[in-house]
Amino acid sequence: MVVFTGLAIGVGYAVGGRVAKADLNHPISKWYDRAPLLGAAVGGVAVWIVVRVIDSELSPLTIAAVIVLGALVGTGVGWLAALATRRKARTQIPVPAIVAAAVGGSVLAEVSWILYQTLITKVEWPSAKLRIPFPQIDVVSGSALQIGGVTIQRSAIFTVGALVVCAAGLWYFVNRTRMGRGMQAVSQDPDTARLMGINVDRIIVVAFALGAVLAAIAGVSQGLQNTNIEFRMGFLAGLKAFTAAVLGGIGNIYGAVVGGLVLGVVEAMATQYIPGQFGGSTWKDAWAFVILILVLVFRPQGLLGARVVDRA
Repeated sequence: MVVFTGLAIGVGYAVGGRVAKADLNHPISKWYDRAPLLGAAVGGVAVWIVVRVIDSELSPLTIAAVIVLGALVGTGVGWLAALATRRKARTQIPVPAIVAAAVGGSVLAEVSWILYQTLITKVEWPSAKLRIPFPQIDVVSGSALQIGGVTIQRSAIFTVGALVVCAAGLWYFVNRTRMGRGMQAVSQDPDTARLMGINVDRIIVVAFALGAVLAAIAGVSQGLQNTNIEFRMGFLAGLKAFTAAVLGGIGNIYGAVVGGLVLGVVEAMATQYIPGQFGGSTWKDAWAFVILILVLVFRPQGLLGARVVDRA
């Protein structure tokens, strides 16, 4: 509800600000110049909130009356705000702009509340506390394969295959394409890269999009491994991804791959070969962060070395 109210105030203020700018041909740039419009929007929304607290179900006639009352109260509040800040104000906001802000705030608050109620009551939302089954694909998530005396899950094969394809594709993109070389240039010196004709903003967008694509592939892989998804399943995976990046070397693509593989091997070996109360699957996550601490203490640049940019 706070989001919708904030949206109503913001749009109501924008409507009033547009009127004020059109009338006076003067931009509004200080908080005391905005005070009348903000006061008008807040006053109109406050009336609507009070009426809603008194009676949550309103008829269309009552809604129209609330909008009119909110416009009147909001105009009064905006006028008082203008009087309180007129000594510092650099521009004068006309009454039509204040009325527009009050009416806009009231109308948008009511419309937003109706949409909010409709979305909450009419749409069947999944519960965030329940585990949702992840879609299964026979080729990827079917029965396990038996190779000699080793049992290999098909989801694990998919994960390794996705790793090889993504790593090879990322290497080719970064080192062999024009966009990838531009990305390397931007990472070294964005100002010089911009002078060389590289569109830095586009490079940044592509980098974020590429990261989202790789994260989506990792999410699908983890969903196939767990067979169920929940809201907190990515938290520990994100911590381990950071650990793998530090283990391999921050900024080093190949180091991240090696760090992830080393981390997985260490967890598997710790689970199988460490005896006593510190062994077993319950301690595999703890051993992963022990490796992170050791790397940070004895080799903070990572196994393959962090990527360092040489500047003239």
